[in-house]
Amino acid sequence: MGSIEKACISGFLCRLCSEMHRTVIHIYSDHGQRLCLVEKINGYLPITISPTDPLPKTICKTCLHRVEQHYSLLMRLTRMREERKYNLIKCKRRREGRNPSISSVESDEEVVS
Repeated sequence: MGSIEKACISGFLCRLCSEMHRTVIHIYSDHGQRLCLVEKINGYLPITISPTDPLPKTICKTCLHRVEQHYSLLMRLTRMREERKYNLIKCKRRREGRNPSISSVESDEEVVS
């Protein structure tokens, strides 16, 4: 029997950085599913993973942190864009309500007559 000191411990290959790591997260594990890793990687990175492809199904903690940061930034930008869009619509409606167009005033006068 060989000793553990002489054993070759290769670790796991990260799907994103392609480096070997002793500690990884399995993308399709319960933990990976709770973190929505498949959705975040497939939806927001320029790669596609599937359970049947031949590539590694693990990512390292560094890449996990980067995926989470990237996702967080994209969600923040999406929220800001939606808020800005909402505020522009709200502002436009407010302006239209304060300064009705001549055509709408004329049509109101025709109804009163």
